[in-house]
Amino acid sequence: KPGEKILGLPEIEQGKLVSMKTAELVQEVSRETPAPGGGSIAALAGSLGAALASMVSNLTVGKKGYEKHTSELIQLADQAQQVKDQLLKGVDEDTDAFNAYLEARRLPQNSPEEKKIREEAIQNGLKQAVMVPLSTARLSLEALKIARRIVEIGNRNSVTDAGVGAQIAFTGVRGGIFNVLINLPQITDQTFIREMKENCSRLELEAEKILQAALKTVHEVIAKLSEK
Repeated sequence: KPGEKILGLPEIEQGKLVSMKTAELVQEVSRETPAPGGGSIAALAGSLGAALASMVSNLTVGKKGYEKHTSELIQLADQAQQVKDQLLKGVDEDTDAFNAYLEARRLPQNSPEEKKIREEAIQNGLKQAVMVPLSTARLSLEALKIARRIVEIGNRNSVTDAGVGAQIAFTGVRGGIFNVLINLPQITDQTFIREMKENCSRLELEAEKILQAALKTVHEVIAKLSEK
């Protein structure tokens, strides 16, 4: 009974994608519908990265030899839980944003006034469809940063778990960025487009550096453990 064992466990509304069993969600993604798609899966990836970082933090606290990092590990575990929960919401928010955009496209366009209203709704829907995955990318970057630090100070025997967390959190970053960029060509606001492209470039560059640093440490730790 997770609700009795996990403090602060958020309630999940029935009918949401994240309320599905794993196999059900995978099957839902595989169907011939455009949503849930890559944006929702990017958010899920980021949340799993944060979850693994939290797991390794908790597995390390109280272990002999890691006492000097106890305070930081507890803080990192708490941060990871918060990021995880926000990204879980993003799984449904991405699909909801896409559906809102589709609804805007279905608006009538029988008069100049209706056409204007429809176009404004489409543009607003597109911007929302951009901002949700941008949030996914930013939050996944936070998960990646936490995972990298856990790779450095966490339980050596669980370093690969933290490494997987870093890798899949990076997928959340890049997946979010992909879903920002794919929607930009349809947006008419050039200032908005330029800002989004700059944001994506910065996020991707930073994420790539952090991931490579994390993976380097993972390989080094595995090599040392293999020598024993």
